[in-house]
Amino acid sequence: MDIPIFLAAMGISILEMTEASAIAVIFYGIYHTPKSYFYAVAGVATSLIPLLIAGKFLILLPLHYIAVGAAIILFYFSQKLFRSARRSIKGTKKKKEEKEEGLITVYTVSLIEGLEASLVVVGLMPFGYFSALSGVGAAVFVVIALTYAMKERVMRIRVPQLKLVLSALLATIGTFWLLEVGLDLSEIFAIPIFLFYIALTQILVRL
Repeated sequence: MDIPIFLAAMGISILEMTEASAIAVIFYGIYHTPKSYFYAVAGVATSLIPLLIAGKFLILLPLHYIAVGAAIILFYFSQKLFRSARRSIKGTKKKKEEKEEGLITVYTVSLIEGLEASLVVVGLMPFGYFSALSGVGAAVFVVIALTYAMKERVMRIRVPQLKLVLSALLATIGTFWLLEVGLDLSEIFAIPIFLFYIALTQILVRL
């Protein structure tokens, strides 16, 4: 077991999969459907299974183009969630298709986050194949524990506010993916972007 390779693979996997998990937990808090977890797992599995089968060929995927397309999808669902939150606050009826569209969002985020983790793990494999895969496996158990911990806290938040948080989070991820394609930004920049969107949604929802 190569410990540095194991820790590197586990760290990047936890980082990326936790983002997918957070989306699934918030979605569950809004609509109370366990399907959100299924779609999150399906999205990550869609990218991790090719990692196990294809290995180094995964680097041939045009991830930048995939990220741009996915970012557009996230912006679309972000504004849908914002409108839904606004309707909830103003007491108007919500649309039935919101839940189905939200599940697609959960899958899309999970797919891209899984791909980003997979690309790093593929780069680690030549230096320790078993250690890299073990790191991914360990990360899965850590993320499951984190998901359970997040669920308990998320369920205490009112649904309209959850929708606003998820709207801001989707817009943040979409913005970051677009900026990452051109500028190769560190993920630390996602924090001020998220805070900006949180403030923006809180202002606009009251107009």
